[in-house]
Order: sequence, then C-alpha cells, then structure tokens
Amino acid sequence: MNADEIDALAAYDIAHIIHPQFHRADHEGAIIFERGEGAVLTDVQGRSYIDALSSLWNVAVGHGRRELAEAAAEQMAQLAFSNSYTGYANVPSIRLTGKLLSLAYPNMSGVFYANSGSEANEMAIKAARYFWYASGKPEKTRVIYRQEAYHGSTMATTAITGMAPFHTGFGPEPPDFIQVPTCYHYRCQWCADQPACTLACADTIEAVIEREGAGTVAAVIAEPVHGAGGVIPPHPGYWPRLREICDRNDVLLIADEVITGFGRTGRWFALERWGVQPDIMTIAKAVTSAYVPLSAFIVSGRVHEVILDAPADAKFMIGCTNAAHPTACAVALRNLRIFEDEGLVERAERLGQRLNDGLGRLREMPSVGEVRGLGLMAAVAVAADKQSRASLGAGVGAKLLSALRERGVITRVKGDSILFAPPLVTSEEQIDHIVNATGDAIDEVVAAVNWP
Repeated sequence: MNADEIDALAAYDIAHIIHPQFHRADHEGAIIFERGEGAVLTDVQGRSYIDALSSLWNVAVGHGRRELAEAAAEQMAQLAFSNSYTGYANVPSIRLTGKLLSLAYPNMSGVFYANSGSEANEMAIKAARYFWYASGKPEKTRVIYRQEAYHGSTMATTAITGMAPFHTGFGPEPPDFIQVPTCYHYRCQWCADQPACTLACADTIEAVIEREGAGTVAAVIAEPVHGAGGVIPPHPGYWPRLREICDRNDVLLIADEVITGFGRTGRWFALERWGVQPDIMTIAKAVTSAYVPLSAFIVSGRVHEVILDAPADAKFMIGCTNAAHPTACAVALRNLRIFEDEGLVERAERLGQRLNDGLGRLREMPSVGEVRGLGLMAAVAVAADKQSRASLGAGVGAKLLSALRERGVITRVKGDSILFAPPLVTSEEQIDHIVNATGDAIDEVVAAVNWP
C-alpha cells in the first residue's frame, strides 16, 4: 500500500467513521491495522506492535488463527444462521451450551446468548428483575454497582458504569441504580494508609442494602477484577464477604466476567480463586477470542428454575435476532478447544507471574506508585510522589501511550495507570519487552514533565 492510499484511508476514516468513545482530536494519527499474528499487530505502513491488551481484552488465543477462520467458513457453508427463538434451535449452540456449563461454576444451569458484553449485562439485569417478579417480589428492582465499574454502553449498563465520563451527555438515566465504593486499597477511603484491608468496602454494600431496604434490591453486579476501571484486584476476602452479604439479604449476585472469563486470571473463571459462585454471570470477549461477536449470561439452577416454570402469560420476553448464532457458536467451540489443546489457562497463570514479577521491579522507580495485577492482567500506576500518590497531571496517560507505541507496544491507560492484558499466547520474550518498554516509557515521560 503506497503513501497516497494510506493517506486517503486515514482521511476518510476520520471524516466519516464515528469511533467508540470518539473525539476527533484524539483520533488524529490513528494506527490503521492491516494484519495480525500471535501477539503482534502490523499497521498499513509495516510497523509492528505487541498487542499488550489483547486489543480490547478479547483476542485471547492471538491473532491470525486460521483454524477459527476455517471453523466459521465451514459452519457458514452448512448453516450460517437460523432463528433461535422459541421453537427453533441449532446444533452448535446446543453443543456450546454443554461446553460452557462444563467449564462454568457448578451451580450454573442455563445460558442465554447475545452479541456483546453490554448486551449480556443489560439482559442479566433484566433477568434478575424478572426472577424477583416471577418469584412474587416485583418490588425488588434496584441494582447496586461499584465505583470504577465498567459494564457496557447500553442505557442500563451505562447507568451501572461507575466512571463519570461515560455518563456525560446521555442523561437522564434510568432510576434504581445505586453506586457504592469499590475495593481499591491504593486509594481506599477507609484503609489506604492501613497495613491490611478491613473489607469496609464490602460492608458498605450491606449498609446500602439496609438503607434502601433489602425488599427493594434485586442484585449486586461487580467485576471479579476491575478491567477498564484500572485492573483492580480485590482482597482475597472481598468476594466471599460479598457472597455472604447477598445471601443474608436475599439479593442476587451478578459476576461480570466479560474480561476475567476464559483464563485471564489464570482460572477458567475468576471467582474460582475465592471459592465463590454467583447467581448470574456474564461472558463475552474471549469466548470467541473476538473472531466473531458472541456473549451470554449464564444463570444458576435457582434462577433457571424460575424461568422454566413461568406461566405462559409471564414468559421470559428477552430476545435478540442473533441469539445463539450458529456461526458464532461454532467459532466459540473451536476457540475453546484451542484453550484446552494448548493449555492456555495454565499458561496465563505462568505468563501472568512473569508479567507481574517484571512490572513489580518497577516499584523501585521514584515515579511508580503501585503495581497491581492478577493472572495475566496488570497495571502500573505512575505518580508524582509515592507518599501522596499525587497525579503527574492531565495528559500524562496519553504521553505514556505514545512513548510505549514508539517502543512497539500498544495498550490503554486509566488516568495515570497503564493497563496490560496481552494474549494468552504471548511469548516470554514479548512479556519481557512489555516490561522493559514500560520502564523506559515512564522514564522518558516523567523526565519531560514540566514540574510547577
């Protein structure tokens, strides 16, 4: 592709495509990708980058997997699409359901398919409300969510996303969604300066349930590890406490495993680490490694039984055209076989240890305030001062990304935190390059900061 062709593509892109989370100034000089292989993406100018966030936390088995393309083509040639509403089914979706239930938490029983994580979370909220309606408690409609949460971009999932920028310009939002503080020890209002977590962040959720009245609360929704909110792992006691709180108050617990599902934390699903089972879980992203769109919410036997036993005049009226799409389900089945054949869940645990150990050494740098992570996901928080944890100032995140890009690494930031979640097939050498590039990028950016 010559320079004129590249310039024409870039000009048309910025003139006519409205990108997610779009601002024209942010999109100037965008990378236009042309191909990918493993953990590496290559742009139209031939420059290669390690994809240190699996694109959007989703390309788990890496780029360029011909076997997934072949699975899609084979299914399309046989049955590309069929209606999956009541009265119809297809073979790949039935087989995928069996596979997912064999991998998910033991209490899981029923699967509803959608297209994206946003849709899965939106419909999980509806399923929680429907459960209480069908159980004779229609007043249980409120949903508690956490600060720094990201659950999607539909109207309801925007309302339960705990980051202010996502709300600007889209109000008024639906009622009955209540925000609570999250489990972020580094900036915790209760125990940031204490040697250990007190789990006050979890206990506050119970206080909110009591304040609102347990008889009005349908569910608590939370990510096992915050993803877009900054890769924030919980204290080991957090999720067991949250499960106890929900049980004590007869509230459903929804685990948003859109990012943490399918090996990202070194387990098939993250709550395995703490011996907790949710009432509803949501999945997307790595279920197909993003080769085709697919998501789902999965419900426990308790919730599933209510759906199965509902009377005809109160049936479960949730649907979307592409639910249980046969091609997407066929790709998901082949993708999960790659996970098993190549031991990618176990590999994520090993690679995650290497990544977190390597980044952990950056704590010695005067401008690194914190390194945190779990499995093959991590974050490095850059600070002007270790003690005060003060920010380096607006625009530092963009400068860090630019410095990393120059060193052949692409990822995202949340404020002053650099986020990492590379593909599960990333090599050890590529992990080491990510670590070294991060240290060098921080040095470069901090040296250029104009201190007041």
